[in-house]
Amino acid sequence: MHLYPFLRSGNRVVYLIVAAMPLVLGTLALWLGQDKSWDLRNYHYYNVFAYLNDRMGHDIAVSHVATYYNPLLHIPFYYAVNAFPPPVTGFILGALQGCNVFLLFAIGRRVIPFTKNPAGLWVCLAAALLGMLGATGIAETGTSFGDNVLSLLVLAAVWLIVRMDARVAASGKIAWGISVSAGLLAGAAFGLKLPFAVYAVGLCLAIFGLDLPWRRRLLLAFIFGLGVLAGLALTGGFWMMEIWQRFENPLFPYFNQFFESRWAASGAYRDERFLPVDWIGTLFFPLRFTVNPMLVSEVPFRDLRFAMLFLLLMAWLVKKALPTTARPEKGACRDRTDPHADALARFLIVLTAVSFVLWMKLFGVYRYLIVCEMLAPIVLAVIFTDLVASARRRAFWIVGSFVLIAATLQPANWGRGAWGADYFGVQTPALADAQNTVVLTSGYDPMAYMIPFFPRTVRFLRIHSYMTGSSSQPHAMDHLMRAVVGAHKGPLYALYRSCEEPAAVAALESYGLELDRDACRVLLPDVEPDKDAPFYFCKVIKPAPDAIE
Repeated sequence: MHLYPFLRSGNRVVYLIVAAMPLVLGTLALWLGQDKSWDLRNYHYYNVFAYLNDRMGHDIAVSHVATYYNPLLHIPFYYAVNAFPPPVTGFILGALQGCNVFLLFAIGRRVIPFTKNPAGLWVCLAAALLGMLGATGIAETGTSFGDNVLSLLVLAAVWLIVRMDARVAASGKIAWGISVSAGLLAGAAFGLKLPFAVYAVGLCLAIFGLDLPWRRRLLLAFIFGLGVLAGLALTGGFWMMEIWQRFENPLFPYFNQFFESRWAASGAYRDERFLPVDWIGTLFFPLRFTVNPMLVSEVPFRDLRFAMLFLLLMAWLVKKALPTTARPEKGACRDRTDPHADALARFLIVLTAVSFVLWMKLFGVYRYLIVCEMLAPIVLAVIFTDLVASARRRAFWIVGSFVLIAATLQPANWGRGAWGADYFGVQTPALADAQNTVVLTSGYDPMAYMIPFFPRTVRFLRIHSYMTGSSSQPHAMDHLMRAVVGAHKGPLYALYRSCEEPAAVAALESYGLELDRDACRVLLPDVEPDKDAPFYFCKVIKPAPDAIE
């Protein structure tokens, strides 16, 4: 009891820590170093450049399937890179991503039942900080991935529902407005990045966990769904329409086995490397990828939160299934400060569980799990509160689990480096006839980020990639590139990574072209993490027009 006055006086400290977190995350971004990730070099910068300069038909497949992703999410990043020195851009990104702490702290205060006790704010603070500083959260701080920026929209939707749950329970237009607003936020995130659809569905089904009559829950879920469609149309509708008109598939090239666009092969084009393949692997997936993170990631990491949450959720479900005949423990205190606490706990648990299951079945890429990673510590605290009646024992388990997660945490790393004077450090070769130049790129490594630094008139075609040139049955995009090369009368160049030269030579030969090895330039931009494998920019010889198939 003698600690309580200190804890009360420390409440101001809690709020100060929360308020300072954007500055802390901005500083953390500077300390971690500049983003040099594969996706940054592949499409984060190029896609915005292509959209703003109307290059959709000018360049072809230069970023593989990502060439056709919605560019809207990365427009602010593009302008920041062009306007500020790299450290300033990194700090701004980190500070923006640090704003997740406000929403996590607010959600925790509403959902964790004992937050009005003297130690409650500290538990909420710990849950918010641990949620934000997970394996993905730290790895993406100051980077252009965008997952921990879109999380702001999803968490805002969660906060809106848990903060206004009493009004949601009331009848009238206020409840409808809350539901449609939350749906609008979740749908906007979905429209900006398709994998965030799992959270829109998770939130919709989580509404059924609220303490409302069944028909009212159904109505609010339906209204929420309308909000999701409106948000999707707001941020993604323009792009889906553009892609539909150009390629006959609004999700191009994904799910092309259904849309049958002639511009891509018939297939799903999904990355299924990380999906569990059997029912045992599916059932114990959280435990399996905790032991072997490469099951869900291209890079190693360690984070125990999902293994703990899985085991704790199993215990919680067993408890709910068993009859409650035991007498309350002496000195037990449920610390329920809100009549809707149980419903809010169900809401958060259903949201996390449904989103996780959908993620596991559709994607399996760990960083797409960012919202669940952020909410996991709050859900752990909520479940411990329901499982452990004794306040002292509950505090022991919550604090112990948080400490264990933090002590064993190893963030992922998709590529970092020292901050430079220029974000990419690209030095392009001089071209004698840029107005009529075509550059043929090949291979699998990212290189599209270099295109904005060439003259705008230069055209880039990726004749061999994950979606072009590698099939025995070429599609319309392959045929178009062959027609362009066949009719081209100006200079031709090839751009490829040195370690992928055999594939580049084979791709050129399939077009009836040869490399002029005496006219090659070495390109090695500063952003490249692998200094041992530079790019080659070589003149291409076209022996005769009839050599092209």
